[in-house]
Amino acid sequence: MMFRRELPARTTLLAATLGAGALLLAIFGTLLLYFRDGLHREVRRTVINRDTAVLSPVTRQQIAAASKRAAPRALRAPELLDAVLPAAQQDGMLAVAVFNEQGDLLRAVPDSLLFAELATTDYVTLLGNAPISRYHPEFPLDRYFRGAQPNTTAPVLEVLLPLVEPGRTQPTGFAQYYIDARGLAGELAAIEDRLDGHTWSILAAGVIAAALVLGGACFALLRAQRLVAERNERLAHANLELTLATKASALGQITSHLIHGLQGSVASLRSAVAPAQEPDLQSVAFHTERMQALITEVVALLGDMRTGATYEISTEELATLIRQRGEAHANPRGVQLDVVNRTHRALDNHRGSLLCLIATNLVHNAVRASSAGQAVVVELTESAGQVRLTVSDQGGGIAPELRPRLFTPGASGTQGTGLGLSISRLLARQMEGDLELVSTGTTGTVFRARIAIGRLQIA
Repeated sequence: MMFRRELPARTTLLAATLGAGALLLAIFGTLLLYFRDGLHREVRRTVINRDTAVLSPVTRQQIAAASKRAAPRALRAPELLDAVLPAAQQDGMLAVAVFNEQGDLLRAVPDSLLFAELATTDYVTLLGNAPISRYHPEFPLDRYFRGAQPNTTAPVLEVLLPLVEPGRTQPTGFAQYYIDARGLAGELAAIEDRLDGHTWSILAAGVIAAALVLGGACFALLRAQRLVAERNERLAHANLELTLATKASALGQITSHLIHGLQGSVASLRSAVAPAQEPDLQSVAFHTERMQALITEVVALLGDMRTGATYEISTEELATLIRQRGEAHANPRGVQLDVVNRTHRALDNHRGSLLCLIATNLVHNAVRASSAGQAVVVELTESAGQVRLTVSDQGGGIAPELRPRLFTPGASGTQGTGLGLSISRLLARQMEGDLELVSTGTTGTVFRARIAIGRLQIA
């Protein structure tokens, strides 16, 4: 159909949504971990430098006091040692080493400190009056302290400070401190745990938010896809009905000419076989009479449509016509036909004739689906300003593969063309009604046609 357009399959849409969600989550997770690592490094550096920020002003105060006592000359090595080494007695201080302005070791406390020297890079940095802090999570105590157990490690904070006298720009010496950092290690571990917890919480919240947003978007897309598919289907059906209506209009004009041409020929044939004695001639006469009756009715219907004549037909008369036509199909097959009229509403001749045609087609189909001894029931009722025609049989039901396209031309379980039901539905819809399959199964099939009663305008 010209209105039908291929839509992406549900699985394709879900796969695309999941792919987009995975990509967004990967980008979000990567950025989150990147900023988490940057924040972790900054917090770690700040915490490690905190002890340096506390120790540096204390050391400057000690140097200033010693310089005041030695004024006006500069501090000498013994005075420098006396100013700095008392810090080795503080709690948590593992060792203190003092260097002169050339970077040579003057003295280290305690004496068990085996290795104390300034690296060249550290010496250059300290000459610029910049302190240095290093955190060693696994400091090898046996390599630096005599008497330590082999392979013993501990967290240690190493701090190097320039010793600058007041009024001078160049350091007089340098001090190196080794501080017990077990408390600092616990603090850093706690900070890292909190950062990890916050990171995973934010990541989980992001996953949930992304899932909700993408789920809502996917649901909206699926709903929009379903609506588009339904609208395409309705447009396709409308196009089909418009095509059928156009064909029916052209077919009506052709039928009018054919009926008028056949009318005389069938009448002559009936006259030739009457009176009939032989069984074959009786059958020919019977079917010829049926053909003439149908042709006469179609001619009358076409004549009414051309002249615009309108008259009233009661549902009792309609039920009688349905019974007469239906018995012509049912009696030869041994099928019982029951026509029940439960309404007394009158219809105009146009609607009544079309409803009779619909009923004839439905009864014909029901009789063909029934076996001898079974019954076909036709019921006329009224509801909500509509006349309802219900036809039920006791046959074996409609094949499942035919049900979805039951009203499509070509969908027939017999040798027919399958046009009967599609044209019957089209006729019902032209009268503000519809034709539908109510139920079908092994116990029988039920069809229901409904048409608007309309307003009678008797000519």
